[in-house]
Amino acid sequence: MAGTTDHESAQPATALVEREEPWSCLEKDLADAMAGCGRTALVTGPVAVGKTELLHAFADHAVRSGATFLKAVCSRSESALPFGVVGQLFRTLELPGECADDVAALLETGAAVTADSAAGPEAGEHSVARILNALCLAMLDLAEDRTVLIGVEDVRHADLPSLSWLLSLIRRLGSARVLLVLTETAGPGTARTPLHTELLRHPHCRRITLVPLSERGVATVFAGLPASGTPDRPAASAYRVSGGNPLLVRALLEDGHAADIAGDIPVGPNFRQALMSCLDRCEPAVLPVARALAVLDEPPMAPGAVGRLIGADAETVAAAIATMNDAGLLDQGRFRHAQARSAVLDDMPTGERKSLYLRAAALLHGDGAPAADVAPYVVMADAEDASMAPVLEEAAEHALRDERIDLAVQYLELAHRCSTDARQKAATGVTLVRAESRTNPAAAARRLPALVAALRAGHLADRDITALIVPLIWHGRDDDAADVLERARRAEHEEGGQAAAELRATELWLTCSHPRLARHVQPPAGAVKRRSGLVDPTVGPLLTASAALSRVLTQDAAERAVTDAEHVLQAARLSDSTSWGLEPALLALHALIYADRLDIAQPWCDQLLDEARAKGTAVGQAMVAAARAEIALRRGELATAYDQAETALTLMHPTAWGVAVGLPRGCLISAATRMGRHDKAAAHLEQPVPPGMFRTRYGLHYLHARGQYYLATGRHHAALADFLSSGELMSEWGIDTPGLVPWRTSAAEAWLLHGGHSDEAERLITEQLARLGTGGHRTRGAALRLLAAAGDAHDRPHLLDQAVATLEDCGDQFELARALGDLSRAHRAMREHRRAWTVARRAWHVASVCHAAPLCEELLPSRTRPDSAGRNGGDVDPIASLTDAERRVAALAAVGYTNREIAGKLYITSSTIEQHLTRVYRKLNVKVRRDLPADLHSYLPRTA
Repeated sequence: MAGTTDHESAQPATALVEREEPWSCLEKDLADAMAGCGRTALVTGPVAVGKTELLHAFADHAVRSGATFLKAVCSRSESALPFGVVGQLFRTLELPGECADDVAALLETGAAVTADSAAGPEAGEHSVARILNALCLAMLDLAEDRTVLIGVEDVRHADLPSLSWLLSLIRRLGSARVLLVLTETAGPGTARTPLHTELLRHPHCRRITLVPLSERGVATVFAGLPASGTPDRPAASAYRVSGGNPLLVRALLEDGHAADIAGDIPVGPNFRQALMSCLDRCEPAVLPVARALAVLDEPPMAPGAVGRLIGADAETVAAAIATMNDAGLLDQGRFRHAQARSAVLDDMPTGERKSLYLRAAALLHGDGAPAADVAPYVVMADAEDASMAPVLEEAAEHALRDERIDLAVQYLELAHRCSTDARQKAATGVTLVRAESRTNPAAAARRLPALVAALRAGHLADRDITALIVPLIWHGRDDDAADVLERARRAEHEEGGQAAAELRATELWLTCSHPRLARHVQPPAGAVKRRSGLVDPTVGPLLTASAALSRVLTQDAAERAVTDAEHVLQAARLSDSTSWGLEPALLALHALIYADRLDIAQPWCDQLLDEARAKGTAVGQAMVAAARAEIALRRGELATAYDQAETALTLMHPTAWGVAVGLPRGCLISAATRMGRHDKAAAHLEQPVPPGMFRTRYGLHYLHARGQYYLATGRHHAALADFLSSGELMSEWGIDTPGLVPWRTSAAEAWLLHGGHSDEAERLITEQLARLGTGGHRTRGAALRLLAAAGDAHDRPHLLDQAVATLEDCGDQFELARALGDLSRAHRAMREHRRAWTVARRAWHVASVCHAAPLCEELLPSRTRPDSAGRNGGDVDPIASLTDAERRVAALAAVGYTNREIAGKLYITSSTIEQHLTRVYRKLNVKVRRDLPADLHSYLPRTA
């Protein structure tokens, strides 16, 4: 007999791994059979643990040892075929002609007798018994001169006559040289048969149980195969996914070799097919339970609930789950890998799968599960079941509250299809538009005509009317918006109610954004308060933000508006559960921007932008990027403004922006114009815009930007027309504030460039300054610069000094560069060449930082020093006379750092800074830091 070690090396990788003890038992039985002592072995275990593989490996070993191997395979589909298993065994033999004829006759007679008996094998008992005895003797005669190994696979599916024959053979083995090896898939639901009883009673029968491989066994299988370029096999991962089931382990290996991937084990088509093969080979009750578990998935359901889903009793379900657990297909009732669950779902017919999902939804809903747990099953069923519409709407409400907008839209879309009641369908449609406007405004726009029709048909409840106003205006449907607005005003609830609060918030929003439709209301005198506890707290931020923006635009209590805007931003979230979403935060941001408080607005804007990027919300990113672009434009950060505006239009298509497209597009045109990219600005001006845009605040940004482009390209009349049109609209709407659009200074500049209209320009500038008062404001700096240009030459340096100081405080680098350029020319006109040269250098440097190419070209100073610099022979650079420490201090002072900030950067005291600057002023012959030469920029320390 061949040694076990030699034989094992020739077997498939999984045949003998952790099968040493079963193999040893079979070898002992074979040895006994060869010695004339018949033996029987029943090899049991869960599905696909290697029973058949072990039998075939051992059969090869037995044949090499001189035995004859006879094999039969039982199947559920052939279990009604009389003597089918016995026939398979005898047909594998090469019997002598006469003997073969006798056996064939016996089998034919036995099949006929059994088929003719309605009562089964008991009928014609004597005939059947004689046939069974004759067939047993034929087999025993065969074993007279040889050892016979009989292997019967899946014996539980054997036909009844063949089972009777096997029982008869087992009783007659005695001194026969026969080893009978039966395999059977065991499980909690396996029925006991007379064969099992006989095997337990018979003294020469052995039961061998196989179990799935351990983690060490899986590692052994992996180590036994070629590495194929992946030296570190992920055996631990394979064990977690397969549960040690040998068939699944081999499938994972095949998937891994196909992908040639190291690291975590790949789970692919081979694994999916192997899993389904395992389920198909189990008892019929197992596959429906597996499908139910795949549908229910999370959380694990009790057997009773699973049974109710598929119409089975809890005991059957428990037995099926135990079968799959034992085979490694499940881990405590859960699929071990998402691909396993997916394989089961994909194997189901589409109709059956959807029906099962819908039954699961009804089951969970009936058991009182939360709507958020039920809704995913309804979505997977994709069934238009009207009874599930309320569940979907409730789940959508929870999703909106959790800021899962896409999921809410998915639920609402299905709820809208499910609804059969016209009023309910219309209400769901309004909620859907609210949610979809925050993720896909263009899709929301397509739903508006149907909702307007529902409103006019009387299907829309009063509480849902107000929510339609903003989407209609956003997408330029002003006539419909006016009708809806009038209906909302007529249906307004008693003051202090929720509907009244929402309508008041809408009215304030209209005042700020679409004044022609607004019924002008006064902003609240103080902080927004709920009356009688009826106003939803989510409306409060919108009221506060709208009131703050309204105050800024009407120049009423601007400081209080800034405070209120900050309060809104402190509590703002990128996606709010209200229909307004990000709008309160955007209104608050624009209140700060128009109030010229960019120092406060920018950090809040950056924070919201970071949040939008983290959440991956394209609409939120686009809207906040547009606000960030406007801030950058007003600070003179032209490249940033252009990039942010371009990002806003990329993240959200211009059609989705609706009438608000004027904000990012206007910023893009302005930035491109100031940077000298006139071709880019012209290209954006050629893009169509909604006509309704010019009836909104956003259109003012576009008009002003277009006027700037016309002015920069020499079309003064067209520019003036746009600026004056802006002014007329702002005056008509009651929002004539320079923080929104400085139309007066722009028109004044157009008059000055047109020539011969300095009086009209001066009138506009004086009017602008009167409206601004004495406070610092970027528009005040620009107005002072233009007033200097329109006035007498001897007054220009003084006015331009004021303009420069104001713009330095406000941080508008572009306007600062222009003011410095004008100041340089004013000094040159006064023949103050050294000062003119110094200021020009600084102006050029500021314009260069802004990326304002045309302004840099205009301001480019002469490369030579003023003549007075070389009177004593040679062109001496006064900066060369400074020490290294003085240069560093002077460089920081020249770009605007305070003494305290310089001290912090250079790690010296403020008094030392003052001493250095005193010496610097004396050596460079300047009196104030703004006269320091721009060439000092090259000496800036790295810490700056």
